[in-house]
Amino acid sequence: MRVGVCKIELFISESFSLKDKRRVMNSIKQKLRNRFNVSIIEIPVNSQWKRGDLGISCVGLDEGGVRSTMDQIIRFIEEDDRFEVSDITVDIL
Repeated sequence: MRVGVCKIELFISESFSLKDKRRVMNSIKQKLRNRFNVSIIEIPVNSQWKRGDLGISCVGLDEGGVRSTMDQIIRFIEEDDRFEVSDITVDIL
């Protein structure tokens, strides 16, 4: 069994308030849960409304399957034009 853990830092250029940020973050979290069946959390970033951090984890039988899922998630996030990806960290345990 393998566990994949991913931290993604986002820059939300269209966000002008915490409400805007919350709307975008909740939307992407729900889309990821529905499409990939992963665990996801928003990591607090001290009330910065232009930056959002996501923590994502998934479990699989082998490293190849987990890595494939993480790659699909990253591609899905990078295709969303509501934000830019600032940094990505992926670990397979």
